[in-house]
Amino acid sequence: MQNIKLEIEYDGTNFYGWSIQPHKRTVRGEIELKLNEILQEKIKLVVAGRTDAGTHAICQVANFTTTSNLSAYSIKKALLKLPRDIYIKSATQMPLEFNSRRDALSRTYLYRILLNRSPILHTRVWEYTYKLDIDRIKNALPLFLGTHQFDLLAHKDTGECKVIRFILTQQSNELNFEIEANRFLRRMVRMIIGVLVTLGRGKIDENDIKEALELKGKKPCLCAVSCGLYLKEVNYKTKYYLRCIDRDKY
Repeated sequence: MQNIKLEIEYDGTNFYGWSIQPHKRTVRGEIELKLNEILQEKIKLVVAGRTDAGTHAICQVANFTTTSNLSAYSIKKALLKLPRDIYIKSATQMPLEFNSRRDALSRTYLYRILLNRSPILHTRVWEYTYKLDIDRIKNALPLFLGTHQFDLLAHKDTGECKVIRFILTQQSNELNFEIEANRFLRRMVRMIIGVLVTLGRGKIDENDIKEALELKGKKPCLCAVSCGLYLKEVNYKTKYYLRCIDRDKY
């Protein structure tokens, strides 16, 4: 029995998210279909974090077990035949107990806002043409740090999340938000970005954000679009950073 870890990059534009859905194209569905063909057995992927329709991944992490003796290197090479909008960056044989979801210490998401219009980038960013107070948005980022109940900043999910890092950088007319937390609720990043944009337009103030984090306020109505969101990185315990010897030969 082998436990194989995959690092995956994908363009989510033409997918209905990660999770398998009847009669719809999904990232998991495409990868499992190809693995079933390669390994001649039914494969079930465990993923670090499910992504919604239109959401991208710079480095998604998934793992699966197989009775095949095919090496991780050979599996990775065979997966090059996946559709062009999915790329397996690495395949690594891991300890059998490794679980890409359970063993993740944190996940980092990137959200991109373009303060303009772009026919080329419109499926990669949130095109936002209203004027925003960027300094006001930056000053509000520390409000989200630490452990909070994010029920009002999520879709249906509930529970505590610990935000470890939240930064905003600006390059020309593009805003890049990067947020790291131990876990995320469904649509939590998009709801947070929506709140910050609403703040930047002067429609709410910091007290409204504080009340939402204390479950005293109302659920915000603005949810940022999915195409600006990227799963950037998943962090694991040191022992799970091992890479297979063939990685540099890919």
